[in-house]
Amino acid sequence: MKINRIVYLLFSICLLVASHGWLPVAVDGESPHEGLQPSVEKRFAQPTDEVPDFQRHVTPLLGRLGCNGRACHGSFQGQGGFQLSLFGYDFASDHAAMLADGSGRVDLEEPLESLILVKPTDEDLHEGGQRYETGSWQYNLLQRWVAGGAVATGKPVRLEKLEVLPAEIILSEVNDPSQIELKVIAHWEDGSREDVTPLSRFQVNNTSIADVTPEGIVQPTQVSGDTHLVAFYDNAVAPIPVMRAVSTARGVEPVNAIEMAPTEVDSLVFQKLNKLGIRQSEVTNDVTFLRRVSLDISGTLPSPDEIRRFIANQNVDKRRHKIDQLLESKAYSAWWTTFFCDLTGNNSQQLRNLGISQDMASQQWYQWIRDKIERNIPYDEMVAGIAVATSRQPQETYLDYCNRMSELSRDRQSGGLASAQSMPYYWMRREFQDQETRAISFAHAFMGIRIQCAQCHKHPFDQWSQDDFQQFSKFFTGVSVSRTQGGSKARKEQVKQIFNDLGIDTKKVKGGQLQKALTKAVRDGQTIPFIELNVHPPRMDLKPEDRRDKTKRGKVHESAVLLGSQPLDLTEYSDVRQPVMNWLRQADNPYFAKALVNRVWAHYFGIGIVEPADDLNRANPPSNGPLLDHLAEGFVENGYDLKWLHREITNSRTYQIDWAANETNADDRRNFSRSLPRRLPAEVVFDAAKQAASSHSANQAFRNQIAGRAISIPGTNLNYGNRKGAPSSAFAMQVFGRSERLNSCDCDRSDETSLIQTVYLQNDRDIHALLGDRAGWVAEITKSQQQQAVSPADKNRMREVQKQLDRLNRMVKAKEERGDVKRAEQLRQQRRKQLAKLQELKKQGEQKKEPRVQLSPEQLVNQAYLRTLSRFPTDAEKAECIKYMSEQNSISSGLRGVLWALINTKEFVVNH
Repeated sequence: MKINRIVYLLFSICLLVASHGWLPVAVDGESPHEGLQPSVEKRFAQPTDEVPDFQRHVTPLLGRLGCNGRACHGSFQGQGGFQLSLFGYDFASDHAAMLADGSGRVDLEEPLESLILVKPTDEDLHEGGQRYETGSWQYNLLQRWVAGGAVATGKPVRLEKLEVLPAEIILSEVNDPSQIELKVIAHWEDGSREDVTPLSRFQVNNTSIADVTPEGIVQPTQVSGDTHLVAFYDNAVAPIPVMRAVSTARGVEPVNAIEMAPTEVDSLVFQKLNKLGIRQSEVTNDVTFLRRVSLDISGTLPSPDEIRRFIANQNVDKRRHKIDQLLESKAYSAWWTTFFCDLTGNNSQQLRNLGISQDMASQQWYQWIRDKIERNIPYDEMVAGIAVATSRQPQETYLDYCNRMSELSRDRQSGGLASAQSMPYYWMRREFQDQETRAISFAHAFMGIRIQCAQCHKHPFDQWSQDDFQQFSKFFTGVSVSRTQGGSKARKEQVKQIFNDLGIDTKKVKGGQLQKALTKAVRDGQTIPFIELNVHPPRMDLKPEDRRDKTKRGKVHESAVLLGSQPLDLTEYSDVRQPVMNWLRQADNPYFAKALVNRVWAHYFGIGIVEPADDLNRANPPSNGPLLDHLAEGFVENGYDLKWLHREITNSRTYQIDWAANETNADDRRNFSRSLPRRLPAEVVFDAAKQAASSHSANQAFRNQIAGRAISIPGTNLNYGNRKGAPSSAFAMQVFGRSERLNSCDCDRSDETSLIQTVYLQNDRDIHALLGDRAGWVAEITKSQQQQAVSPADKNRMREVQKQLDRLNRMVKAKEERGDVKRAEQLRQQRRKQLAKLQELKKQGEQKKEPRVQLSPEQLVNQAYLRTLSRFPTDAEKAECIKYMSEQNSISSGLRGVLWALINTKEFVVNH
């Protein structure tokens, strides 16, 4: 009986250990080690006849030893005349470098004299220090490769999968001495499997939670929380989650199951929080929710009347209804158009070469996107309108194209190019001079990946090699920008004729002057010669000596490979960008939908599920993979409906929770257990100050009055649309970090805080101009607190009587001087009647005066808080403000001071 109990206890312990990922678990009754080739550490521990493979063993070992790293032979200039490809995977060049004639690095006749064996084992001889010992498994592996003929890798063998065991690590208490040993298994396309743990490199993304040795031993370090451990081998990057629970609490303590998980988003968030022992914060109050969702969706503060109505509304679905209402506002379309202009790089300076003014071009770009947002066009359709954009419509001649574009460019009421099928300006930016730049920008904008590292070497954090980058960039060779379509004689004559008709001599009028002349001509109703985007088959990059060889010119690339996909024959496509768009639209595309939903999530939470939000790479996995998958799959299933995505996120409990922390989530910033306060974007800061200081009617209509708003500035000319003499948003945009749209990086927009931002809000003339605006709220309140003036009609009557009095006074004086006493007395009698009439009119006017309904100091303070912080003041705040106002010389100075103080609070510039 005791034996049975012991066996049962041991069996239970094994199950517990396996369930926590501490041991690999067999699947379908098979051992995870069945058919597994042992590690090279075991196979080469002693001299052996086995010859290692250059790709599978030698190159990974050099990476493990650090030989092809930045600080050693992988640097741009190499070390000691020996250069390897950075992070490996350029097998041909690495093999050639190792076997270079006269280098002595590999000595096929005397293998033991090879420098790759002699130098790394000698600490004094090798500048990089001793890397391994003579007779070690590393030494034996390299010695057998040299002795076996130092054979190169032919065509690289594809690594189908890199498996890390355990697949998830649950750590025990901080500084627990227990350790977890990793095992890394390579699955090759030929079906073989090999333990490659000794050839793999490891990193932990947050070493304050756990650390890993070069041998793959994991142990807890300082704090609780979660991170990822990443294994690198060959071109593969494999992350696994690492967690240490904060407490024994669960994700939330609900009243019932429905409150706990009202949406699938919440269920997936709770699953992760429960593993970590983190309890989610409570749902926030109505006023905080209203301010947060209004700023996030529409970039606009709620008005005081709107706040009062929302508080009074007892409908249980009022938050859902408010979200729907915001998604139909003009400010929503304007604010999210700015979001997509950031994403696609609507930079005015990059549009100087189009012929028309750069501001007109950036405005057309903005209007085109805004039209799609207002009509809720599916995201994939909007992207297709950019990705495979063309200048001309089917069967359209160049002259017809110029006529159409000229007409659209002066049609401001209907939005100009807004109705066009595509937006070619994305491809017509001045920086897009080569296919590599186009590939980098496209991958960043629509796939959320930073592929530029692979332009020069193997990507350090992803699977992409330099060849992968070059193959992908071939899809962007088929476009060019010009007026003359490759310099054809017929086109040149057409362009010349249009310039002649305009009376413009292009030999004398150039650059900015030409741009101004063409812009004026368009606005005056004339047709101008537009630059156009030409689409053509991609051309081979020829060496200078081959460019004159007609047999080599004009050849197309036969094939190209999409990232992680199969080769495509480019000769099958008239536009080689089309297969890229087709690939993005595939339901299983790993980037397109995920990149967008992750960025939108980051907009609402201040941090992405993948963070940074534009860096989807294997070494930077999502903090909640199932959550990202759910949003991406739902986005695709719902036809790339942007409003579905906004609703799915903002209707969740996770979005609507409070920022105040509890005892379990104070340190959590990546699992969405509480709302993270975020500084308002630059455009929203300025608009919020402007709205807070505006009159009652302007404040009420602010969400649907877009003209002059900072959130509707189309390009990067920050003075665009500003009225002369009115407060300008330009300096505020710079101070608060509006995106400059210069680089393929979301970091072009800054949410950092700085001292100059404080100085701006306190002392800048634009802020004081807003507060002192004669048409603003302070002036409006000042007038309303005074008595009502005499009516205009009464004023006119009194003015006429006064004129009569003045005339009679002059006449009386003249008669007295002449000695006409009788006539002078008659005039005095008339004057007395007019004077009595004037006094009666004044008396009646005073009786008609009725004081307006005056607001008490308490009401004024409430209104000021609702306008700025979107909440009512506390009793202490109210008392302090009333005291301050009572000490001022006038209502206007007191109220202006209160409003200025509120705009300068942290609460005003933060969305919480």
